[in-house]
Amino acid sequence: MTVVCNATPLINFAAINRLDILQTAFRQIVIPQAVYNETTIAGFPGSEFVLQAIAARWLQVISVSTITLNIPPELDNGEREAIALALETGERQILLDEREARQVAQSLGLQVIGTLGILLLAKNRNIITQVQPLLDAMINTAQYWVSRSLYEQVLRQARELKD
Repeated sequence: MTVVCNATPLINFAAINRLDILQTAFRQIVIPQAVYNETTIAGFPGSEFVLQAIAARWLQVISVSTITLNIPPELDNGEREAIALALETGERQILLDEREARQVAQSLGLQVIGTLGILLLAKNRNIITQVQPLLDAMINTAQYWVSRSLYEQVLRQARELKD
């Protein structure tokens, strides 16, 4: 299965050196040039893991030829290009976290999965045994922000937190 990925999920998994979860869950991931630029800049924690994934060819950079008018300019370049790439390539699944970008992608018929959804999917497929240690690492290492209520909801869904 091939999916298009925006920067945030890639950043979160790379920051904790667990891009293997993305590879196992999706096999082939494509990113637009703007996401490549955002995730490989100097000083970005985990950029070397992104470059290794590209060298291993399971993460591929594809240039976007056009960004249609129904993708708002208010979204950042990576989000806009990721949505455009999904539409251009016909890939229906996109990995996105930001609320506005998710809404745009869904309105255009794309199936959106965010970082938290990827963690839950990985646990359900027995790719990982626990969500909490990875989520905590993302929060501490990548400065991934999750509200307390959403954090608890995800852990309940993963059957790692009792009511």
